[in-house]
Amino acid sequence: MRRVLKAVIFGIAWLLTSPLILLSWLESLLTRGEQVFLTCAQLLACMPGWPGARLRGAFYCATLEDCSWETHIGFGSVFTHRGAKLAPNVSMGAYCVIGHADLGRGVMMGSRVSIPSGKRQHFGEGGSLVAEARYDTVKVGAGCWIGEGAILLAEVGEGSVVSAGAVVVKAMPGGSIIGGNPAQVLRSLA
Repeated sequence: MRRVLKAVIFGIAWLLTSPLILLSWLESLLTRGEQVFLTCAQLLACMPGWPGARLRGAFYCATLEDCSWETHIGFGSVFTHRGAKLAPNVSMGAYCVIGHADLGRGVMMGSRVSIPSGKRQHFGEGGSLVAEARYDTVKVGAGCWIGEGAILLAEVGEGSVVSAGAVVVKAMPGGSIIGGNPAQVLRSLA
């Protein structure tokens, strides 16, 4: 019964955000830009409380590359690119900024977590600055917990815990406690 009620509420949220969804879809069909998408995302980021979380969830479910309807996206949180993927039961706190990311089932993120689209967006193969940004997808494995203010520039394996304020610059193995700047494995959870 609870799941049915959640689905009905999601449907209502989808209807309420449908004008923004339509504008974003038209932009993706007619241009390569993401300005309309980002404008809609920022508008919805300002919606407070439980209704805001439902509206953000409905919008992103319809506009991201892949997004489950069973997510929680906190106040002020925004996706900067359509290329993100969210598995079911992803939960993020307030003021998160996410680019091209692949968030596995049950990922939980504290507030102010940043996942830009990789660590070399503005550099070419030779290491020189380039005019057109290059995006990498940062993968966060299922069941990870990401602490307050962490910055993820590289993959985090499933079942890991990333401490608050950590800066992940290289791929981290699953089942680990990760912390520091630059982040390193502090200990294994096995």
